[in-house]
Amino acid sequence: MKYFVLSLFLSLAIVSCNQSQTPKYSSKPMDVKTLVGEEGETVVLGYMNRANLNTDEFLAWFQSEYDQLKIPEGWVEQHAPLAKNLTFKLFLGTWCGDTQRELGGMFKLLDALGVSEDQIEMYGVSEAKDSPLGYEKEYDILNIPTLIFFENGKENNRIVEFPVESMVEDFSKILKKEAYKDAYADF
Repeated sequence: MKYFVLSLFLSLAIVSCNQSQTPKYSSKPMDVKTLVGEEGETVVLGYMNRANLNTDEFLAWFQSEYDQLKIPEGWVEQHAPLAKNLTFKLFLGTWCGDTQRELGGMFKLLDALGVSEDQIEMYGVSEAKDSPLGYEKEYDILNIPTLIFFENGKENNRIVEFPVESMVEDFSKILKKEAYKDAYADF
């Protein structure tokens, strides 16, 4: 009996540890509204999920940027506990060059931190930077991508369009609650 209880405890601990380090994302894309952009590209509008990016069209730019970001040794262990209770809102444009350049790196860090799909709300906006539900107005979204960090429902900070130093350094400052202003904070 003691052996069984010990085995059960160790199994649960291993599963629990693996779950916190491996974010879970739905493999099923959300039903989304799309339109064709000015240059013929697919524009996703409104709520979306990570699986909506798993198409040949989006993976062409998403995956290469994801793979390109290098995370320093020890960074995850130092920062993962700081992201545990955070939620995120991400505004992006599948048509937008800035989104295409930055989104892969953002997700590589979110994945490394163990952030799960239920901690991230994603919204696609049009080339006019609007969406069917208008959430971009509520969050004062003028440039994309914009990743907003929330703790207990209150905004901590945000990365707007591009990192100020680097994606890793900007995440680090925001997670550690160090002084940080996004690229447009003074405008």
